[in-house]
Amino acid sequence: MNSENRGIHCTGVSPRVWVVLAALCVVNVAAHLLVMPSLPAQIPTHWGANGVVNDWGPSWMASALGALPLVLLALFYVVPRIDPKGEAYRTSGGFYQGFVIAFTLFMCGISWLGELTVWGVMPAAGAVNLLVSGAVGLLFIGVGNYLPRVKQNYTLGIKTPWALSDPENWRRTQRFGGACFMVLGVGLIVMGVAGGALSSEVTAAVIAVLAFGSAGASYVYSYLLWRKSQRAVR
Repeated sequence: MNSENRGIHCTGVSPRVWVVLAALCVVNVAAHLLVMPSLPAQIPTHWGANGVVNDWGPSWMASALGALPLVLLALFYVVPRIDPKGEAYRTSGGFYQGFVIAFTLFMCGISWLGELTVWGVMPAAGAVNLLVSGAVGLLFIGVGNYLPRVKQNYTLGIKTPWALSDPENWRRTQRFGGACFMVLGVGLIVMGVAGGALSSEVTAAVIAVLAFGSAGASYVYSYLLWRKSQRAVR
């Protein structure tokens, strides 16, 4: 078995992909550091649910945010190696590799929101909300589509105690949870489009209901499957 196959066996991600993503993250950090002297003393650091800037911070925070994708990538590299069911990452149909690539690209893009706002690239209120909600929504749709292919593990997926103890419960919970994630993703995209016309409080409340509703429904579904299996045994 060559080194690339061994890497895929351990993490489900090709070593070449790790190298390319790591290089991208390093370039991202360097680019943030390069432009930092040209930034004003205070830059936008937080946006409300309606896309309007509601908090500011020192310019060095842009570089700190620029380093976050690299930190998260290192975490993604370590997780499959310490998960007792790490083999699941390799047998999940490329889900983990796709997730790592998409999430890393997303975080690198998000890290530039402060600079882009300062430079006037996204001056309109609600533009950030549309961009972030749309990207996160697409990410959830993608994850929901692939979630049924994820094998039992202790890190990824809908990890209820009943799903972790029963392969059939896991399979059905991931299928149901995947559908919930896709609904959540569509809802986030819709809220991104409509968020500018709604108050920050209303937008945040709707997003919270969608998120907690999806998670709660998946948890209850897994429990009900377990209860049904227990009654069948009796």
